[in-house]
Amino acid sequence: MRKLARIAGLIFFVALNISAVGAQQQPDQTQQPQQPQQPEEPQGQEQPIPAYKSPLASEADNGNAANEPIQLAPDTSPLTGIQDLSLGVPLDRHSYWQPHAGLGLTFDTEPPNSGTAGLTGFTTWTTVAGGVDLYRYTGNSELSFQYLGGGIFSTNGSLGAGNLQDANLEAQFTFRRWTLMLIDELRYTPEISFGSSGFIGIPSPLPVPIGLSDSLGVDQTILSEFGQRLTNTSGGQINLLLSPHSSLTFVGAFSELYFIDQALLNSTEFFADAGYNFQLNKYDTIGLSYVFNAFRYANYPQAINTNSALVSYGRRVTGRLAFKISAGPEFAQFQTSISGGVTGPVGVTSDLYLSISADLRYELERTALYASYRHGVAGGSGVLAGAIGDTLLAGVTRQISRTFSGDVNLGYARNSGLSVALPGVSSLNGVYDYWTAGAHLTHPLGRTLHLFVGYDFQYQNSNASFCSGTSCGGSYGRNLATVGISWQARPKAF
Repeated sequence: MRKLARIAGLIFFVALNISAVGAQQQPDQTQQPQQPQQPEEPQGQEQPIPAYKSPLASEADNGNAANEPIQLAPDTSPLTGIQDLSLGVPLDRHSYWQPHAGLGLTFDTEPPNSGTAGLTGFTTWTTVAGGVDLYRYTGNSELSFQYLGGGIFSTNGSLGAGNLQDANLEAQFTFRRWTLMLIDELRYTPEISFGSSGFIGIPSPLPVPIGLSDSLGVDQTILSEFGQRLTNTSGGQINLLLSPHSSLTFVGAFSELYFIDQALLNSTEFFADAGYNFQLNKYDTIGLSYVFNAFRYANYPQAINTNSALVSYGRRVTGRLAFKISAGPEFAQFQTSISGGVTGPVGVTSDLYLSISADLRYELERTALYASYRHGVAGGSGVLAGAIGDTLLAGVTRQISRTFSGDVNLGYARNSGLSVALPGVSSLNGVYDYWTAGAHLTHPLGRTLHLFVGYDFQYQNSNASFCSGTSCGGSYGRNLATVGISWQARPKAF
């Protein structure tokens, strides 16, 4: 517990020091009197599209107006809402659609497929993907839709092929004193995506947009065998403005994790959140929230309900910093079938845990930083029937030169099983540690084409035997090198 507190404290200390530097670099803003938030202003807005261009974008500056920084307004999304905080909201919005496509070749030293006859431990993957982004603004409503679809093909016939389908839909309706947001994220992939903007292990040529907060949605932080899986998260949010400085936020959502080709745990998570937000000043916001989570497993006789009371603090400096930290007690109840079957007497046990989440986004002229940390009860990623999960993600992206941009990212996840021992049912109480690391470089080939190269590393160990790669055991390592080309058309207004 002390270790977790030190981690959260360190993130908090770094964020405050960074924000102070960012504020000093914007004297014209900090010296202006605070403008009260008007009721007519939309609440709960995450970074609208088109997304503001920053060094995080994998596009070099070719000297045209399209690559100039977009002017930003402050992000007014609720602190206790369904989405992460952003660095700002573009002032100029247009309705448009934008197609994109890509082709990649990945060299894989250890594909995550066990017991396959003739598998040598090395293969190459070809990824073909394409899609479209659509953004529509009309009066008090806005709609964004992103789709990416494609296929993955291996030179090793015994491994077969995989299917990539990713669709993200967000609709927002703003009225005088309240805002309604509906959001859905669907993924159909052959591998987990933790630790990467694309599909880890088999990188997609284009990043997959992620809008939901990491605290919401099915977790996949344990590496398992190659095989199709379907994840979907649907949610709604209402934000009610009480005054120019305060609001109430209500969220309801559910997530599903379903394995098509593997004998793993299919699960459903139900999520509810009621929060109060108060803006202290131009930069700082505090929040109080109650969060309910329910985890259900289709093929394991255990159910988990958690109740959390969280205190949140957020700091936003437009175009420079977005920081949020939430912490509080999490009370968990485990309902299990005493007989180990679907029906029969049910036993209930309970325990008290700590829930912590922290996010930091910081941007300089040519460099951007991101870090996030999560600790609390999690679904178990299809391998465990509930777990205490710790996840840490960090990344640095830099515009290296006028024509080169690159990034380095790190990820760590630890899952400790929470399964209650059942008569006649093998208990799922293993501990899994999973590390990822990667570096990528992008270079433009004209205005719409980009060449990219990258390297990714995966490593997992556990006190329980698992199967990934050419054999089963307690550890697994993997190296991937990717080269490819991506195409992104200019936005087409409508």
